[in-house]
Amino acid sequence: MSKIQDLIKNYSKNKTSENLREIVKEIQMCSVMYSAYSPITRNHYIDYVQGVPCAFLFSEKKYAEGFCRHIKKSGNTVGIAECKKDDRLAMLADYHRSGIEGILVDNGQAHIMIELTELINTPDFSEIPENERPVMNPSLVCSGNRLFQCVENHTITPDKELNLLVDTFKSKYLIPVQGGIDNETNTVTIPALERGDGKKVVPFFSDLSELRKFDETGKYKIATAQFAQIEEFCNNGETVVINPFGFNFTLTKDTCEAIQNAAKTVPHNTAQRAVIFTPDDVPESLTENFSRLFDDDGRIVRGYIRGLRKGGSANLLVVIDCEDADAETAKQIVDEISEQAKEFTNEKLEYISTAVNLGKIAAKDAIPFFERFTVDVSVPPDNFEIE
Repeated sequence: MSKIQDLIKNYSKNKTSENLREIVKEIQMCSVMYSAYSPITRNHYIDYVQGVPCAFLFSEKKYAEGFCRHIKKSGNTVGIAECKKDDRLAMLADYHRSGIEGILVDNGQAHIMIELTELINTPDFSEIPENERPVMNPSLVCSGNRLFQCVENHTITPDKELNLLVDTFKSKYLIPVQGGIDNETNTVTIPALERGDGKKVVPFFSDLSELRKFDETGKYKIATAQFAQIEEFCNNGETVVINPFGFNFTLTKDTCEAIQNAAKTVPHNTAQRAVIFTPDDVPESLTENFSRLFDDDGRIVRGYIRGLRKGGSANLLVVIDCEDADAETAKQIVDEISEQAKEFTNEKLEYISTAVNLGKIAAKDAIPFFERFTVDVSVPPDNFEIE
């Protein structure tokens, strides 16, 4: 058994900051660990744990192999990357580049989730002028990896698609430049990539790490670009690929139209992306009180409790299905319910109706804690007899 396993078990019995620091130090300094990665995206394997995008790190190879066998049962291919002590800092930094915020250590054994900021100091570019900041898009890399991992086992969901489309719209990109800027036309030449089918595509990159997979020696100059430039290429009949040696997102004119529509649905200037998840624990008293409230109201058909992570914090989300009510009426019902709920809970809750897109996503495939049953008495059941 690894030392990390002993430390995790000890921490589960006595959750002190000193015991946590011991675990952190051992993760930083032990000779070798094993990280789960996705061959599909050629990047770290990512999943959400209570709404937090997490990587999976293991103190022993057999633990990693057990995790891989478990994941493969769901139809995903997962591999193991060995990470020695001298490479540990670089790997943790790449977790940050990939939008990972938490690390689940030894999942499947005695395990612990640790915030990435406990292990490394993540860079803060807020004091640097925006035009001088290095181009990094952790949200885009995370949403791209998350969605394309799911292609293999057909578990793509609307929230995964929406997050990737919105992240693609708001991101800044790096492009390799052949030669310099043509002063007459104010254009640059981007070297094309040839795919296996012989079609040439235009590469865009989320960050320098992804670009270096294409240009290891730095022979090309580097320019920055926005989504508008991707759209321009696609409108001219070109095919653009974001991170061709990573999650490999192919964009055409039709894809760009879908991205524009997604950007109108979710305000990209809020810098907040929503992640819906199933919370571990919902107080029974909360669902009981809401059930009584919904039942007395009479306009609500179903109610759900989900988790919503947005802007770095997570809250419980109360999803209200008013069925045929229009968006304005549903919002009025939601506002009334949120006000009445203050009588029985002090919890910080968020409310939404299924009349809006995020509410539809939150309710999809979820199990309602409240459902109003109605009986159609206009048609008698078969074999109905009156004695």
